Amino acid sequence: MVVTQAELAQDFAERQGARATWFVPARNTVDVIAKIGLIGPDDRLVAFADDFEDAVRDCLPGKDVTLLSDPRPDAFLAASGWAPAGADPGAPEIGWGDSRLAVTGSPASYAYPAGRTSHRTFWFVSSIGGLGLRVPDLRELSRAAQAAGALLIVDNTVASAFGCRPLMLGAAVALEALDRVAAGRLSRKAVAVSVARSVAGRGRRRVVRPEAEDAYRLLAFGLGGPSSSSGAGALDAEDVSALADGLATLDVRMQRHFDHARALAEYLRCHPQVGRVGYPGLMTHPDGGVAATVLEHGFGPAVDFCLTGDARVPAHERHEAFLATCAVVHRDAPAGGATTRMSVVSRRDVSYLRIFAGTDDPLYVADSLDQALRLFCNPPEPL
Repeated sequence: MVVTQAELAQDFAERQGARATWFVPARNTVDVIAKIGLIGPDDRLVAFADDFEDAVRDCLPGKDVTLLSDPRPDAFLAASGWAPAGADPGAPEIGWGDSRLAVTGSPASYAYPAGRTSHRTFWFVSSIGGLGLRVPDLRELSRAAQAAGALLIVDNTVASAFGCRPLMLGAAVALEALDRVAAGRLSRKAVAVSVARSVAGRGRRRVVRPEAEDAYRLLAFGLGGPSSSSGAGALDAEDVSALADGLATLDVRMQRHFDHARALAEYLRCHPQVGRVGYPGLMTHPDGGVAATVLEHGFGPAVDFCLTGDARVPAHERHEAFLATCAVVHRDAPAGGATTRMSVVSRRDVSYLRIFAGTDDPLYVADSLDQALRLFCNPPEPL
């Protein structure tokens, strides 16, 4: 049975609890924001994307962009022009009814006739992301965004629709690169763009979300109707087939990705040559408590870790040297495929090794890591 792109988008939207989903050919989620033209000349983007900094700079040149290293609501509020909690020792923390959070018009006014002046604020955060794989409290962040008149966009690529449903937690827009959904079989990269429902619940529990309606108008303005499968949003027939096959097996595959990542995280945290381990399922993770309420079916397919060693050698150099000794790097393997991949993620003076667990044997991966760690930390004497 042949599945159309429109039917596939509807299936994906139902998984996300979304009003609609579009599939857009794009390199990554930031590239989609640029292609849609979401950030206007008078708009501001506040983003927690410290492992995505280069993409933000490359895709959004000349835009008013503020990059954060902290995913908490107070950091977003402060970057959006509100006084941060704690800046004045005598000032109370910002509450959602605070007069400092007065909304001054629709955040999506740019979707209306061309030429209308707009001063919108967009917040961009990953459900799992940043150095150390942080997990923001999306419920609190969405409440803060609504109070401040900002539109919350969540990059859900790492967690995937299987591991997190940001729209059900209050986000207006969810973006997800589709490599993992298609099991690494896409001929070109694509991103799913999903928008929240404008009305949720029934009876006394009925909630109207004007920011979601504004977000829908914004996306429809840039992408056309959600049933559109032509123009900039068209995918090749082979890619539509790969996505259809991938969605049919997504739950089983993603559960294996998640389980294997947890096993590797537990192994790494016990290794004497490994320093910090960033994995939301560990008790030592700063967002461990939040992650249990935001993520589903586990804590994602990724693990960040860093090596101990000579402090005189920059961490980035140590990590690149380690990759040269490890048999399970597989940098050229397709993203989202069955093979475990490893790379270096750095921002200024902070560096991590990042593993994306595949569906391959985690015991083999752990053994390869163990051998590489032994060789790297105890190199053979020169002859």
